[in-house]
Amino acid sequence: MTLTPPEFTATPYLFAQSVDFPQVLALPARHSLPEGDLLTFRFSNGYGAAVMRGAGHPQESAFEFGVLDFTLPEPQLTCLTPVCSSLLQGLSYEQVAQLLPRAERLPLHPDLQHADLSLENEDF
Repeated sequence: MTLTPPEFTATPYLFAQSVDFPQVLALPARHSLPEGDLLTFRFSNGYGAAVMRGAGHPQESAFEFGVLDFTLPEPQLTCLTPVCSSLLQGLSYEQVAQLLPRAERLPLHPDLQHADLSLENEDF
């Protein structure tokens, strides 16, 4: 009896180019969705970012970007930062690569500032 290995069939999506943003320290959570790839970044300042690369869009306009508020039980898009005031669509990789470090360098979220002040006044 001889064993023959099954035929190898390469699935094209396995070889799709992955998007990386070395400009930021945070590693994203990666999610594959029917409409494209979603990267979710979480920064130590209480904010984060959602970056979506749309499937089937040209590289120069394939991205969406939004700043996330991670101080809430479920992270949500926030319009209260100078980085962007809404979900930005039709962006290039270069535009997203410029926005991500700005979101990472935002000042500490006001809720985290308040929590830090409360802890400073506690006796342990």
